Amino acid sequence: MVRPTLTLLGYWSTGAASEWPDPEDFVDHEWDADERELIVEFLRRGFVARTYMGYSPCRICGAANGALELSDGVYVWPDGFAHYVSDHDVKPPQEFIDHALSVLEALEASDRNEQWWASTKR
Repeated sequence: MVRPTLTLLGYWSTGAASEWPDPEDFVDHEWDADERELIVEFLRRGFVARTYMGYSPCRICGAANGALELSDGVYVWPDGFAHYVSDHDVKPPQEFIDHALSVLEALEASDRNEQWWASTKR
């Protein structure tokens, strides 16, 4: 089985020595609300990639904020990342936004094969 290399997203600094960015640097109160909501829903619907024992605190408000990693097969993010986007207006990098919107658009535009399921009657 080939294991994909997943691109990490939404991991935040825990102090001065951390290699991760500060979520406050990504806050964008002017970000289009409709686009933001699409991204929030995309983030919430990822596949569970890993589970952890205990919640990670939100680096902005301190709320208990998830104990899972979610993925779409290309990116991997903490399940609490949706909280940052929805509650604190944290805007992910445009590269990820473009990716998520293209996945959603492709799903919306996909043809449906109804014959396969109908043929599985027993």
